[in-house]
Amino acid sequence: MSVTLKTLKMLWGRAAGRCSFPDCRLDLVHDDSQTDDSSLVGENCHIVAESNRGPRADASMPESKRNLYQNLILMCRVHHKVIDDTTSVYSVNRLHEIKRQHENWVEHQLGWNVEKQREDELYADIMESWERLAHIDEWSDWSSFILFGGQPSLNVEVDNDLEKLRKSLLKRIWPSRYPQIKDSFDNFALVLNDFQECFRKYAERVDGALITRKIYNIDEWSEEKHFHLLEQYNFQVDLVQDLMLELTRAANLVCDVFRLHVMPDYRLSIGRLTVQSGPSENLSFREMVPEYGLEEKSEFHPYPGFDTFLDVRSTRDFHFGKGHREIT
Repeated sequence: MSVTLKTLKMLWGRAAGRCSFPDCRLDLVHDDSQTDDSSLVGENCHIVAESNRGPRADASMPESKRNLYQNLILMCRVHHKVIDDTTSVYSVNRLHEIKRQHENWVEHQLGWNVEKQREDELYADIMESWERLAHIDEWSDWSSFILFGGQPSLNVEVDNDLEKLRKSLLKRIWPSRYPQIKDSFDNFALVLNDFQECFRKYAERVDGALITRKIYNIDEWSEEKHFHLLEQYNFQVDLVQDLMLELTRAANLVCDVFRLHVMPDYRLSIGRLTVQSGPSENLSFREMVPEYGLEEKSEFHPYPGFDTFLDVRSTRDFHFGKGHREIT
């Protein structure tokens, strides 16, 4: 199990982003300059080693506990090496004491804001749940089945998790410290609701997937009816795909706002959420990074609701269709 967002926020926040080594207390966040973003030079050090062969290893400790906050201490790179090279001096008990003393110093000498730290940890916990249910780490993979081949499909497990996410966001009781974070999640929830309901309108289950039914395949041939349904089907496909692009914009906005208020390095090494569409007529694929523009971000909710979205979707950075059509 990797180190969770909440654990990272606990570790860095309670240490005030400083090295815990006695008499060091180096600030481990380098402020951004005109040319560079903020960078982190600290390291999440294990008190009991993560592996059974590492410094201060203890095979009796369950692997599920090795990346918890209680087994981590924040250090600069230099002192990380020092404690791992001299385990006879820096034992498990000694490191726990160093960590306790440093966090005590932070609280009493730096005026540590306990309430802010608690709320930041709660926001990190919410973000972690959102990542899991929205399948953020597999975003490009699952969204590709919406955007590939002109017949949107979705894994049933992903669809079920998105439904759980809709319900959890609806019932969520939010901390009040960063209203912009709540607004970004509310915007995401609005898009998710319309995306999922629109996709499900013509979706049918085939094994472990929901696949858009080709409504233009009719039992009794009628050219007029066939082409009417084909036009209706193509409109539906474009709309579902445009809502998938909008959902990606909304997800990227959530990440931006979380970085702004809670965790500046959130997903910096991974980058923005992307989607891939295709194949086109020449069998090529297109990778896109859908994002709201500055004017759209200035709105309380950049997603204007379903009816208005039909009018404005063709003005977004990427789109597949445009306009309204009565779907019966």
